[in-house]
Amino acid sequence: MKQLILMIMLTAFGALGALFNGPFWGLAVYYLFAVLRPQFLWKWTLPMNVQWSFYVAAPTILATALHGLGFYHDPEEPEPGKRFVAGHLALLGFAAWLFISYVLAYNPRRSTPVVIEYSKIFTMIAISAFIVRQMWQIRVLMFVATLSLIYIAYEVNYLYLVNGYLGIYLNGYGGLDNNGAGLMLAMAVPICVFIWESHRRIWRWFFAAMVPVLLHAVLMTYSRGAMVALVVTSPLILLRSRRKKLMIVAFVAIGFAIPMLAGQEIRRRFFSVEQYEEDKSAQSRFSSWSAGFAIAQDYPVFGIGPRNSPIVIRRYGADFSGRVIHSQYLQLAADLGFVGLAWYLTVLACTWLSLRSVRRMTRGDPNDAARRAAGVANALECSIAVFCVGAVFLSLELFELPYLIIMLSLQLPLAWRTSAATEESRALRPVATASAFPATVR
Repeated sequence: MKQLILMIMLTAFGALGALFNGPFWGLAVYYLFAVLRPQFLWKWTLPMNVQWSFYVAAPTILATALHGLGFYHDPEEPEPGKRFVAGHLALLGFAAWLFISYVLAYNPRRSTPVVIEYSKIFTMIAISAFIVRQMWQIRVLMFVATLSLIYIAYEVNYLYLVNGYLGIYLNGYGGLDNNGAGLMLAMAVPICVFIWESHRRIWRWFFAAMVPVLLHAVLMTYSRGAMVALVVTSPLILLRSRRKKLMIVAFVAIGFAIPMLAGQEIRRRFFSVEQYEEDKSAQSRFSSWSAGFAIAQDYPVFGIGPRNSPIVIRRYGADFSGRVIHSQYLQLAADLGFVGLAWYLTVLACTWLSLRSVRRMTRGDPNDAARRAAGVANALECSIAVFCVGAVFLSLELFELPYLIIMLSLQLPLAWRTSAATEESRALRPVATASAFPATVR
């Protein structure tokens, strides 16, 4: 019952906050629901078929339109300036190509649910491009997503350690299978690391303490792809860190501690799996990759249509009909053509360039605000890197968390420039007042 009351309060806060205090608060609650997926987490107590996100998204969209018409005035909000960067145009190009591929799809009816989900993702990114323009907004959304993932990790750890139940492996999470759930939790690890590193207050140690909790939750998914993504991304985390020696010690300590803390079932899965099982899993993945590439070669421009590849994949050599390609990149190439894949890779490239620009702007700046901004850039970069590596082995094109990270990455340089300009303006105000005062006395 308390979960239902909490959901009603959060929905009311998001909807009413958007309408009466500006659309950002609706956006924050929407992304809280998108990452936490409470309808799955608390399905035993929440009523079925209630679209909680819709009741927040609709007022947020309306509030954004009213904001554009000047109905909300925040004295701290920056003056309208540059709103869009190359990454926004790349996202627009990707969305347009998706729609064209949908119109020309092998089976448009099969594509419709996928395109509807994509439209929700792109709509909220468009809203964010107009609303998220300040550093505190970037931090709030990043903290909302990270704390949601920490809570999910706590829940799955509790179920395993208290009840011995590996629910996230058996059922996945929120519509994702165990591999998608593992990658989702893995993306929170570098964010926790850089929140701890870029802040000075004592609460930062909470995020450091949550890293082993998240890693253990990833182990409980039995997702080798998620663990490989973390291992491959670890050198980047070390490279971006300002405390490399301490980070190396932490890596070694966690590397020894996690296998010891993991139960016998988890250790057997990751460290004692029979060779024939590995070969069977690898062969099925290789055959689906080969089939996906063959489909992309036959439909190189517009693809076969969003999520149409499972319909024909057995004809191209997969082990059974309906097989997912198990690679984000080959899945997009088969479904949207090589042109669609190129648009997607352009979005990822623009994301990296956007974060690189923030690191360059804050390099050598001893200010606490610059250190925190650089920390946000490092956190977002390493988190999306975990996803990009994991996506080699998984098809997760409708996974909303990486799109949130991409959106924050594209908004970050705009927000940092706005923040720096605002601080400079505030610093100059006393000087202007002092110079005007003698003239008034005369």
